[in-house]
Amino acid sequence: MRVLFSAKSYWSTTTQRQSGSTLKAISALFCSQFLIGSVFAASLGMVADNDSDVLRLFDAETGSIVASLQGSTGRVSGDCAMSIDESTGFSSHADRQIAVYQLTHVADGQNIDISSIDISNAGVDMSLSPDGGLLVSTGAGNVYEPLSIIDTTTRTEINIADPFIDHTSAEFCDDGTLLLTTTYGQTLAAPYDNAMYDASVNADGELGLIGNRLSSGAQPNNGSCAPGSRAGVLLDRESGLTSFTLPGLKQADTAELNGAIAVAAVFSHSGDRLYIRTTETVESFDFNPFTGTMQADWVQPVPNSSEYFGIDQIAIHPDSGMLYVDGGKSLLILNPKNGHKTGVVHTGDATGVCFAQRGQRSAIIEIAQNQR
Repeated sequence: MRVLFSAKSYWSTTTQRQSGSTLKAISALFCSQFLIGSVFAASLGMVADNDSDVLRLFDAETGSIVASLQGSTGRVSGDCAMSIDESTGFSSHADRQIAVYQLTHVADGQNIDISSIDISNAGVDMSLSPDGGLLVSTGAGNVYEPLSIIDTTTRTEINIADPFIDHTSAEFCDDGTLLLTTTYGQTLAAPYDNAMYDASVNADGELGLIGNRLSSGAQPNNGSCAPGSRAGVLLDRESGLTSFTLPGLKQADTAELNGAIAVAAVFSHSGDRLYIRTTETVESFDFNPFTGTMQADWVQPVPNSSEYFGIDQIAIHPDSGMLYVDGGKSLLILNPKNGHKTGVVHTGDATGVCFAQRGQRSAIIEIAQNQR
């Protein structure tokens, strides 16, 4: 493997973490008690370029490309994930492998070590566990392909699980709950299952279904969990957005989107804002991370995006809260207040975009934990 381009050190400034806007009448009471004041260096982002099977690293403060890393050639250069300390990156290529990038010395302009992990499915959607110890990969909705569960320390597949005939997306909540979507469920016979289920995964990679099910009636494309793990959303391929509460996957609210297919979702750090990437739009909602109620706000047209199962084609900056969205032939930077474009990261066919997970981010998480 080789690095196509590498820049010199760019971590020269630090930024204070921001919590985003607080939840009205709820989090405002507790925000000052629980917000964490840690300071991080300028954030490193990752975006998959499906034109060239390249994973591009970018400085989220400037939008400039830091390095372009050649992955293996597959059917789609898709999702990405990054460790909490920004030392390791992962990307999928639908080639039954997960590429691993050692980023420890990227700031020094040194070569980046690239390796791969063999897995038991095509490998498109990925999700890191809250502690970063496990990575779960799905098989792009292909039938009879199990979930691949990877130990990120040993960089090996430690288990496979096949609770369903197909697995279209996997998403960890911050309490460790794993949300799974499936089209067929446990049988190819019609009517299709078209549902989300909750599951748990232990440290050995053993997966078990918790036993709750949610369906909008349409084919699911993705799911996301709000900070605090008390609520989340199910996205489907018929313009449907369904919110739910946890535990129990109990339906809370519904909305019809302006775009044809709901592709991916991301929440603000405080959980009171929800952003949806559809095939044609980015759409914003006020969101209650305890009850799952939603209220539509702005809609911003953006270039067309493919509806890859589970790939996170929208991400939120870990400090500023700015939105980074697949914009077709580039990565768009949008203002979360109104959806206006404020910048662009130049890449090819942008697909998955990600930043490092940084653990507890807002008062919402601790409030939610205290209320369980």
